Amino acid sequence: MRRCINSNINRILLTPVVCLVALALLFACSDKKGKRIVIKPQAVAKEDSVFKQEQVYVTARTNIVDSFFTSINKNHGFNGAVLVTDSSKIIYKKTFGYADFSTKEPLTELSIFQLASVSKQFTAVAIMMLYERGLLSYNDEVTDFFPDFPYKGINVRMLLTHRSGLPNYTYFCEEYYTNKNVALTNFELIDLMVKHKPLVYFPPNRKFNYCNTNYCILAAIVEKVSQTPFADFITNHIFKPSGMNHSFIGFTNQPGFAKLIVNGYDENNKPIKWDYMDGILGDKGVYSCIDDLNRWDKILYTSTLVKESTLKEAMQPGSKDMIGSRNYGFGWRIKFLEDKTPLYYHGGWWKGYNTYFMRNPKEHSSIIILSNKVNWSFNEITSFIPQFYNQKSDSKGDPI
Repeated sequence: MRRCINSNINRILLTPVVCLVALALLFACSDKKGKRIVIKPQAVAKEDSVFKQEQVYVTARTNIVDSFFTSINKNHGFNGAVLVTDSSKIIYKKTFGYADFSTKEPLTELSIFQLASVSKQFTAVAIMMLYERGLLSYNDEVTDFFPDFPYKGINVRMLLTHRSGLPNYTYFCEEYYTNKNVALTNFELIDLMVKHKPLVYFPPNRKFNYCNTNYCILAAIVEKVSQTPFADFITNHIFKPSGMNHSFIGFTNQPGFAKLIVNGYDENNKPIKWDYMDGILGDKGVYSCIDDLNRWDKILYTSTLVKESTLKEAMQPGSKDMIGSRNYGFGWRIKFLEDKTPLYYHGGWWKGYNTYFMRNPKEHSSIIILSNKVNWSFNEITSFIPQFYNQKSDSKGDPI
């Protein structure tokens, strides 16, 4: 079974790239008729243009941000890195606490965290790229890619918008996957579903239900269609074109991996150990830093990766039957401020890491929060977002 793991992870991260050049790599895919199609990677942005080292500007909002994060660091033990932009300018960048609690090594601006579910937006963009090339349709069913898949009537759009009704792998794998000393892969996960047919939660497209299994299958579709490992596709077609030189995909029991990242800690400052489900990618598995996520935010305002119209469709609410101001597009949650301004965001949690990434295209502002210690700090984000935009607080609370 071919793994969806980037075997060259150490080389990718440890080789600094001062000025990226056009990629020579080509990979071949087949359309539905079996015709071979050659795809060229996207053009690579030069680091000395869009992504040069940015100045941090002090504004009235800077004080609001600093007051909030200083407070949750002091009162709730927030441990992490924060970057905030406003009108396309960085107005706040600061780290709090430790990369290693045993040695008291402090976090830095280039500390690399597991993004957890914030990873989903990269999977969604990979699907969009294949969609734009005509290599798949949002209406294609999972069985078009995996004929033995035991659940009929589930298409790509339902996976993207969490309307498939599929069961969550984080539950059924505990029962069906027996070799827990070895990382489980996406294709092995699909094999488990084919073999054991765990019960669905509801029929396809009946309603929204956030489920990590959806994005695991999407990652497998990316690999199946592109005929290249999922990690390589994301690296060559998203990270490199975006200038995200400190971002990669992997998991913590790979040789040398622990030296590249900050470990995740529980509420008692104990490091959280590797888990066999770390091997599943697409719903999680991206490692990055606040500077790279700022680059990611900026590249989404261009058409470097996907067309503006394609991204716009991905930002549309995917569930008309959802009640309230929150919804889900393709890899982004959607909510509206009091003045109806849309915010596109996602939170994440996995094995000691808490993450949050929010974009406000109307104001070209963003809030990036990466933490490597589980505590209640993230519950305070709900009140902070309206405060940042000088609007009334939302009492319902954001799902993270």
